[in-house]
Amino acid sequence: MTTTNSASAYQSQAVQTANSPQLLIMLFDRLAVDIARAEKAIEAVDFEGANENLQHAQKIVRMLSTSLDPDGFSGGHELLAVYVFLEDHLVKANLQKSVVMVQECADLVRPIHEAWRRAVNASERENVIANLG
Repeated sequence: MTTTNSASAYQSQAVQTANSPQLLIMLFDRLAVDIARAEKAIEAVDFEGANENLQHAQKIVRMLSTSLDPDGFSGGHELLAVYVFLEDHLVKANLQKSVVMVQECADLVRPIHEAWRRAVNASERENVIANLG
């Protein structure tokens, strides 16, 4: 098995065995990567690469939107509105091939990504402590 195949197999296994909170973080990790790659592709006038990454980012945001229960927590409806705005902004950034709009998407994703990461880490710590004791 080549190194690339090994890495792909490892990544696939990690996704398949991840719990829901870990999957959420993985989605945001990949969303951030897609947006960063799209920005670089637009700067390099690689519109095909930009399109590919921005469309993948849109799919992730759509998954986040459809899996969100806006009634499940305070601020859920506001977060859903942010996801809807973000998907729309990613589409417009793709159509216009706008680095500025892609950067605006990155700026919007960054604090949400960090907030989910903190929430998941805190929850996992609480679960470990509860199970120890």
